[in-house]
This record gives sequence, C-alpha cells and structure tokens, in this order.
Amino acid sequence: MTHIGAALAGLRRGWGRMGLRWQLVTLNALVIAATVATIILLMDFIAEPSFMSIMHAAGQPVDPAAGQRAYDAAVASEVYPTVAIGAAVAVLLNFLFVTLALRPLRAVRAATRSMASGAAPLPIESRSHDEIGDVAESVNELARSLKRLEDLRRQVTNDVAHELRTPLHNLLGLLEGMRDGVMPASPEQLERAHQELRRLIALVEDLRALSDAQLARDRMELRPLDLVSLVRDTTGGFAVAMAERRLTATVEHDGWMPTVMGDRVRLAQVVGNMMDNAIRHAASGTVITVRVSPSATSTARVSVTDAGDVIPPDALPYIFERFFRVDPSRARGSGGAGIGLAIVRELVDAHGGTVGADSDGRGATVWFEMPLADAAAVGTVEPWPQEQRRGAPAHAR
Repeated sequence: MTHIGAALAGLRRGWGRMGLRWQLVTLNALVIAATVATIILLMDFIAEPSFMSIMHAAGQPVDPAAGQRAYDAAVASEVYPTVAIGAAVAVLLNFLFVTLALRPLRAVRAATRSMASGAAPLPIESRSHDEIGDVAESVNELARSLKRLEDLRRQVTNDVAHELRTPLHNLLGLLEGMRDGVMPASPEQLERAHQELRRLIALVEDLRALSDAQLARDRMELRPLDLVSLVRDTTGGFAVAMAERRLTATVEHDGWMPTVMGDRVRLAQVVGNMMDNAIRHAASGTVITVRVSPSATSTARVSVTDAGDVIPPDALPYIFERFFRVDPSRARGSGGAGIGLAIVRELVDAHGGTVGADSDGRGATVWFEMPLADAAAVGTVEPWPQEQRRGAPAHAR
C-alpha cells in the first residue's frame, strides 16, 4: 500500500506539472482510446457473429474457418486502419482546438505577471463568451481597477504635496524675511505666519478625518436617531459662521419626522461637512435650505441647498472625490483642500446610504439618503444630548 500511495502521489505531481493544455489533450486522448477499445470489443463480440448470421441468412453456407479468416482480413485491412486514422485525426483536432481555446489564458498569465512586476498590462483581447472569456474580462477589469487606484494614489500624493507646499513656502518666506531684516517681526507679520500654520494644521486634520472616516465601519455605534432633530441641532452650530457672511439657514421637513439607524457623531459630521461646504460657496446674504424628505426609494433624504456657485455638469460626478475642487484657486485661497465631501461619502457609505449632488443656474444641492429604521426601533429613539447642541460638529475644510 505504501508503494501504491507513493506512485499515486508521483502521478499527481506529474499531472500538475503537465499544464492545462496537455491535461485536456491527455484526457480527451484517453476518451478516444476508450472509444476505440469499445469499438474493437463490440466488433469481436457482436459484429463477428452478426456477420456469420447474415451470410447464413443469405443462403450462402460459409465454412466457419474460412469465414473467420475472411472477416479477420477485412477487419485488419479496412476497419482497424480506419479506426486508427479517425483516432489520430481526433487527437490532432483536439490538440488544435484546446490550444486555440486556451490562448486567452496565456495572455492572462502574461498580464498578471506584468501587474505583479508593477508594469501596466496590455488589454487582453478575447472574442470568446465562455468561462475563459469571462476570466480574461475579469483580469481586464482588475487591470483597470489597479490603474485607477494607482492614478488616485499619485493624485493624492501630488495634491497633498501641493497643498503642503503652498503654506510652507509662504511661512518660510515670512520667517526668512524677518530673520534677514527685510520685514519687521511685527504683530501683522506674525499673524500671517500664524494663519499659514493654521492652514497646515487644518490640512493635517482633514487628512486624519478622512482616514478616520474610511475606518468608520468598524467603530460606529448604530442607534435609532430622530433625523430632523439631528439636522436641526447640527445646523444650529453654524450660527456664528453664517452670521459672518450674512447667511441664514432654514430646516424644512413638512412635519415628517423619520427615524434612522445611525451613529450620532458620524451623521452630525456628515451634516456639518455639507453645511460647511454650503457656507463656503453660498452668496453673501442668501438662505441655505436644509430639507429632510422621503425619497423615491423609501429612504430618508437630507439635502443642503445654497444659492451661490454653480457646479458645471461635467464636475458633478467628481465633487465627492478627495481633493477635487471645482475652482482650485478659490478653494485654496479659502483654506479648503477638497476633502469635506469625500468624508461625507465615506461616512454615508458606512451607513449603507448614498450621496449625490445637483446644480442649476442658482446654486447647488448636496444630498444623502439613509435607510429608515424598522418599526421596532422607532419607539426607542434617544434624545439628542444637550452638550451636542451647544457645539458645532467636527467638519472638514
């Protein structure tokens, strides 16, 4: 038994080293060989007696020995060569068809090796619609996803470097000017340096908040929440910021008080970032409208609408991307790095919701939708804590 087990293990190793093409060819050759053996057996046990019976039925008595010799000669000269040629042709065609069918797999292997080495793979061309074609298309999709991730990584690196470089250069210029006596170390110059440092700190905090939002799924405390109360109290935390720009805010809900399952702090951060975005882009003296309403998909929608900057249609799909700015110079001058709405998307995704934006000739609307809580959770809504009402939620710039 030990020798048999070792022999079987050796066969398995040898079979694994053959490659898929030769495995398929070998299997088909075994099938062909089994078919040929079956034909020969049938000829020996069925065809030969049938031949003799046919000869007797035709009224032509045949000597058994002579009939056997005639039958064997006919089989040896006609049947066996025909069967052998047919088997050889079947094996050859099988080899050709298997080779053609597996051609995309060789391209898949080359593409995956190219991706493993860090190079950009060429698209795999496959006209087949079978499982091998599906594998080729899956590898193409993987290559496209890896390219998007690599492009995003480079973009994030470049954007972070750019955002850090501007305040650092400004701060370096101020310090060198005061050191060299070109400008006095006056309170005004120190205040400018202080503002640049605050911009650096704000960017670092934004990056930390984005990283924290991406990990939020594992650290959220989902509880039944009164969405209107959360929106109203979070919006009230921006009274000072709105007063500085002569803005006002209204919360509309048409008497509908939905309950959602969410993390109170995270959802307050979502609404806060949307309010912060609206305040930055609203025209002075206008009204920011925050509306809670049912959506067509039986979810609760929270939308924040401002009258101010218009978002071009080609930019709408990208405003939730990190570091994206419709007007880069304006956002940079106001201290924004284009991370606030990216945090909104991460946190809403973590709640199982969706985000979106619309824009017309008067301004822009940013919204998110949340699944409603089930009936059992509606009666267990926790009150909004007083300490949260007095302070604005954390929001990205």
